[in-house]
Amino acid sequence: MDELTQKYPNLFVNLTNQSEPIGCNGIECNLGWHDILSSLCFMIDQHERNIKARNDYNWKEHGEPTPESWYYKSVKFTQIKEKFGGLTIYYDGGDEYIRGLVGMAGCWSYNTCEKCGEKGSKRGKGWITVLCDKCDNKGKRLEALQRLSDLDQELGLQWILCRI
Repeated sequence: MDELTQKYPNLFVNLTNQSEPIGCNGIECNLGWHDILSSLCFMIDQHERNIKARNDYNWKEHGEPTPESWYYKSVKFTQIKEKFGGLTIYYDGGDEYIRGLVGMAGCWSYNTCEKCGEKGSKRGKGWITVLCDKCDNKGKRLEALQRLSDLDQELGLQWILCRI
């Protein structure tokens, strides 16, 4: 995720300390959603460049800014995290187009494994995450090994495991 904060420093400005990016507490999701965030950042950056270009053109041609630039405030992410299994992005600024992009990124995340980025689905009953079958099975195997290890320590079954 550091790549994104370096590539799009204007989006990841820490609002309390403008000289630093939002930092690790501001981005709380796994790398599987990196492509979603990268696409979102690219589209926001392009939208803001287009507004600036139209504004500059209107200023040169007509001596006045475009109406959209009067109220448009640049996007600044305040927090990016996983919530209820989906990508949740808090930000300041933007317009309806940005709201649509952020909503689209959130919807996209519900079908993308948070760990590896492959096609996934919601998993879990208490804590909901989006995982692919492969990543979900890794977790289940690790849980089973941990339960077996706990049982081994509790009952002293080391000699049984050696004979299997």
